[in-house]
Amino acid sequence: MASRRLARLDSALRVLAALVGTLPLAVLASVCLARFAPLAEDTRSALGFSLVVPLWLAAMCFAFLTRSAARAWGACAALGALLLALAYVVPQ
Repeated sequence: MASRRLARLDSALRVLAALVGTLPLAVLASVCLARFAPLAEDTRSALGFSLVVPLWLAAMCFAFLTRSAARAWGACAALGALLLALAYVVPQ
């Protein structure tokens, strides 16, 4: 009985990571693409804006394919910290 509850909790947390935890990853990845792409400024902003949804779907797929919720949230946190550093700390 306890293992079923843990399995349900793990599944729910993994779904939550896929839906909520991956959106900041997609937005930060598109900001990094728009910031560092060697294109004109209007093209970079259009590229970043148009790639948010495909990046979010790819991150969701990755989160659903992880073995546990801890790995999904850990990957979201690690990639989020890396992309945040790239987007706002690294000079252009």
